[in-house]
Amino acid sequence: MNRINNYIKYAVLTVAMLLLNACNLDINTDPNNPSAVSTAQLLTNAQLDIVNSIGSGPPGLSNPAGVFVHQVTQRSTNDQYAITGQDFAGTQAWANLYRAIQNLNVLSDQATANQQFTYAGVAQIMKALAFSYMVDVWGDVPFTEASTAAKIQFPKFDKGQDIYPQLFTLIDEGIANLAKASALSPRTDDLIYAGNLVRWRQFAKSLKLKLYNQVRLVQNVSAPVNALIAEDDLMKPGGNFSLNYGTSSAPDNRHPAFREDYNITTTGRDNYISPYFHEILLGTSMLNPILTGIQDPRIPYYYFNQLSAARPNAQNAVEYRNGNFVSIYFSSQGPNQGFDQSSSIAIIGLYYCGGRFDDGNGVSAAGVSGASARGDGPQRILPYHSHLFTRAELAQTGVSTGNAKQLFSDAINAAFAEVNAAAARGGAPAITAAAIKEYVDAVLVKYDAANDSGKLELIMTEKWISNFGFALESYNDIRRTGFPKIYDPNTDGIAFTNVNRGYPQSYPYPTPGELQLNPNAPAQRVVANDKVFWQK
Repeated sequence: MNRINNYIKYAVLTVAMLLLNACNLDINTDPNNPSAVSTAQLLTNAQLDIVNSIGSGPPGLSNPAGVFVHQVTQRSTNDQYAITGQDFAGTQAWANLYRAIQNLNVLSDQATANQQFTYAGVAQIMKALAFSYMVDVWGDVPFTEASTAAKIQFPKFDKGQDIYPQLFTLIDEGIANLAKASALSPRTDDLIYAGNLVRWRQFAKSLKLKLYNQVRLVQNVSAPVNALIAEDDLMKPGGNFSLNYGTSSAPDNRHPAFREDYNITTTGRDNYISPYFHEILLGTSMLNPILTGIQDPRIPYYYFNQLSAARPNAQNAVEYRNGNFVSIYFSSQGPNQGFDQSSSIAIIGLYYCGGRFDDGNGVSAAGVSGASARGDGPQRILPYHSHLFTRAELAQTGVSTGNAKQLFSDAINAAFAEVNAAAARGGAPAITAAAIKEYVDAVLVKYDAANDSGKLELIMTEKWISNFGFALESYNDIRRTGFPKIYDPNTDGIAFTNVNRGYPQSYPYPTPGELQLNPNAPAQRVVANDKVFWQK
């Protein structure tokens, strides 16, 4: 049974037991503010908060990032690069991440005191992951005074460049704790690896490699990168850092993006698939011809067309239609942009969130359930294929040893394996080995013909495609490498698409909230100008 299902049932049972024993409660003890919480509950809640806060679907930071990297389009301020400190994703993610960090601080202290060292190790690694993405999007954040269980009302903001080195130390301490004899270790309360400490150690080292890659433009990281690779203890196939959701609607433990885009009966779907992304996958893009002539076999797994030959009519006049694919442009003021297309648009599919596989038959996705759309797609935060793309980037840029082309090929193949795993879970047909080989071979022909910059662009473009659903990683990649090439509505040849704001180089701090309440907070970020420390 799904681990989240188990956790929810456990939580309900716990509440029931507390009610049954209410007559025995000390009247001087506040049951709403317990003095101690079990390590299992602390870990589970922290993992859910962190993954949901950086992943796709509200309130994840990948929700606006999906628009910024042009995988999806939304009718929101994100559509104009106009993200503000009041946006739901940023304000809620900030609050939830710091709640998770406080839980991890308590967990680490409790676990250490009780010689439950593996819990402490997992907590330290999770904390490093959370802070890394917070620095990546906000730059300077409270770290030193947010790193203990003691709650400081007005924590100071630390510089991002001062935080990152401490994350490597935190990860190393976590790895050391994983190796200690422990009085108690995680099991099903660990929603990521179910207590598999080998997977945790390999993930921790792979996270270090990712962070070294993130800062490679501002410091020489060749020595530690090559030392990590030489250890041969990095992520292996099947070692995805991901959180699997359930299929229950009551209580609802399905993927947050599924709940947002499928659990709709009238209007209000959040995500439109970007026409730019769509045409690149088709191999027909005139705006970014990097994969011209190569059609991606992952299309029916990535998104679902509600229209078909048997169901050809859209609800209203459409802004963009290509066969049965219906969407809207980024940053559009076109006459048909605002019409409701809830039962007509192409929506996120099986791979993204456990939605529908596109078998070509077309049907409204409103309120669907069952094997074809169960909502149990995982949040893939650091899947194996993404790790291999990082390895390919490091080799291609001369930071590490290794064959960049072989690593690139391995990464694409691993990404297809992940799609086929999603297909098996959702009862869809697998992509054939022949189709995978044809695609990979065609991409490698382009790689061989490209110069060094073109090779890096191909690596980053394929990583962008393969990480569909976790846009925060692509947002980092674009700001670090400049690839993949992003959609520019001012040069697309369409009169009614334009944007007057610069590309968001960071996220704004939450308002109202942190900036108004914390006297130690800095001035609000000018997101089009204020880069994080690892950007050039």
